[in-house]
Amino acid sequence: MSTPSTTSGSTQNTLEELRDVLRDRKNSRVLEGRKLTEVKEGAYFPDEENPGTFAIDFLTAGGIETFRNAKREENKQPAPGGGSPGDEKVGPGEQPGLAIPATFEECWSQVCNSDLPPSDRVQALQECLLADNSRAVDLIVDELDRDDVPADWRDALVYAAENVHFKDPNQQARVRARLRELALELRETSRAGVEHVVWSALRRFSSLLPREEANDLLEFLDRKGVVDTRMVALQCVSRVFHAGPPSDPAAFEPLAGRVAEYGKKFLDPDVFAGGENSSIARNAVLALAALGSPRLEGCVDRVNALDRRWLSRQVRRQLQELLDTWKGHDSGSEGSPAFEIVESALKAVGPCEAG
Repeated sequence: MSTPSTTSGSTQNTLEELRDVLRDRKNSRVLEGRKLTEVKEGAYFPDEENPGTFAIDFLTAGGIETFRNAKREENKQPAPGGGSPGDEKVGPGEQPGLAIPATFEECWSQVCNSDLPPSDRVQALQECLLADNSRAVDLIVDELDRDDVPADWRDALVYAAENVHFKDPNQQARVRARLRELALELRETSRAGVEHVVWSALRRFSSLLPREEANDLLEFLDRKGVVDTRMVALQCVSRVFHAGPPSDPAAFEPLAGRVAEYGKKFLDPDVFAGGENSSIARNAVLALAALGSPRLEGCVDRVNALDRRWLSRQVRRQLQELLDTWKGHDSGSEGSPAFEIVESALKAVGPCEAG
């Protein structure tokens, strides 16, 4: 995959410029206050701690980076000369979009019309979601449950599930169960592009997962099937405990044990390398920290043994950010066993000076 370019000197980059990476072809979003460089892969997901915004994971040359405060852009304005929004000039390689219906009801009729091509229904669904209409959310839940929908439409529903907030607990449970099922099923297939659907389903599944059920992510840490889910699963572990440390780290020992295996393997001097291997290693360290696992100490020892200052800098930054986030969400977290374990590990990370 080629590296998308960014606008020189700009402090804002639309995710539309990264549409081939983020698979969001119609409604662009703005990443505020950040200049993206060397972006290779990425994924966005609702930032449920800051309603109305998105958090975005980017796989950069330096590894996984997470940015927050991404907001939806305003709808495109009518084309010059009074044309409809569907008449805008399109860029190289783009296809002209479906003209946006004038009313919600027209839009809704297109969403419900199973005779339309999935691409047209997708665009109409996106317009309905812009209005935060409960009917659009209900439709996503019901359509996801069906087994007889075209693959393109099902894929679009999975992506849409990352962009909506399911307020009803019953809906949350239904969507969570279905996305888990789809992620496990589709990772066994080799259809082009299916990996993005699997990763999207896994991310949203984990964001709906109760903290006490975090061990359910264990099945995605095995290298099974065609699609590799290990990297995303490690990120999901960290995200489940982003808002605060686990009250009983021992309850997640099965998960911590598997994560520690990845840390041990990918921090081995004979295995460690840049790119994906280093990203898995760093995400394993962060996942162990989020779990408040005593196994974190051993991984930090391995980081120090590698004597890669750039790696130490990144690990130190990740651990510090985790502690700061925990303190920001829960002032009582500082006295927890998990907080003390991460704090001790942070102090043990080796020299991080430039070099």
